[in-house]
Amino acid sequence: MAIPRIPGVGDALEDARTSLRRRVDEAHQAIGVVLAEAPGTSPEEPPASDDRRSLEDHAHTLLRAYLEPFMAMVFNGEKSVRLPVSGKRLKKVSRRLHDALDACAAAYEPVVDLARSLAEEHPGFRTATYERVAAALLVLAAWDASHRGPTGELTQSLLRSAERHGRIRLVLFVCPPVDFTRISGDQPELYVRDHLHGSVLSRLAGRLRELFRGLEGAQAEVELRTLIGDTDEDDYLWYGVPAPAHLDRLALDSRRQALVTAVGNYLTEEAAGTRAGQPRVFRGAALTVQRLSAMAPSTECRTVYESVLANPFAYFDRRDIDAEKAIMRGLWEPGSYYEGLPEPDDATLTEIVVRKFATYAMQGRLLRELEPDLVLVQTERPPLLRARMLNVGWDETGRSPLPTVDFFEPEDG
Repeated sequence: MAIPRIPGVGDALEDARTSLRRRVDEAHQAIGVVLAEAPGTSPEEPPASDDRRSLEDHAHTLLRAYLEPFMAMVFNGEKSVRLPVSGKRLKKVSRRLHDALDACAAAYEPVVDLARSLAEEHPGFRTATYERVAAALLVLAAWDASHRGPTGELTQSLLRSAERHGRIRLVLFVCPPVDFTRISGDQPELYVRDHLHGSVLSRLAGRLRELFRGLEGAQAEVELRTLIGDTDEDDYLWYGVPAPAHLDRLALDSRRQALVTAVGNYLTEEAAGTRAGQPRVFRGAALTVQRLSAMAPSTECRTVYESVLANPFAYFDRRDIDAEKAIMRGLWEPGSYYEGLPEPDDATLTEIVVRKFATYAMQGRLLRELEPDLVLVQTERPPLLRARMLNVGWDETGRSPLPTVDFFEPEDG
């Protein structure tokens, strides 16, 4: 299915609704003045919700039941009636309301067209579901750096989530903020930092905010599940770079737990540079933050991990291994993620990478177990390789790949 890429589509939809809301309120004011001095006239319509369809229906009601009859009374030749609002003012209010309705319909035309296509290709859902998902797909398509059309799995996942829960369900992995230069100190557990400023997430926040603001503007309600990927050391890193013997595991667990609150606050707090009242990334009404280290992997997850570990080349080729080794070598450079840790030799790095691939495969399986209809906001590079790593656990057949939208453009090859 072809999805048009419309930059800023969420903001455009929000602006169209805001303009219509303003003209509806303007009409209410004029109508209220007339009704206040016209006993016996039908009571004014109560305000409409901000939902686009409700606003449009309400605007048409105001025109049909009030503004047009009022103008017919004023412009009625010798039988014309003087009202507390002049005919010129009524004309202006009516024209503005008509124009706002036309502008809203034009802005929403891509949503309506896409909803119709969704209904034809994926029958069985409610009308509201198609419209909600159509709006979401337009925002996701404009944001997704892969520039590819949505897969059938992604579309079906969004439709099922919107139908069952009234919102789409996204998942985001967050790298824990670390400072491995603390690992050789008296309290090595302090390598897990207790704030997100300067973290990997902080470098992604601006563009992630664009995504969630766009979805909000399109009235595509979102549930965001955020997973803190704090098992990397135990799953693969400590196998090549041994953990400090005096690492206080209880203190480390406490710091990891504190990150749950820190990540939630960071995502939702108002930050400098955002619109007034706008959160740094996500409005927190439907936000869940979990740490992987507190989630015991299922037997199936462990089986996936052990299978990749036992025979990595059944799932990946040498180019994959070499590409990841090149990426990880860069993480030991000054100022990078693993600064402060001893750099492993080539053979040890290969073992770390194989275990990393097994870890991602296990996490792909975990995503499917958490909720089959989660859509991953993929914020890691290289995205195509990361997708292969996760899909080994998501579906070994490759027939049903993990639904994703990508922060970064795909690598070559």
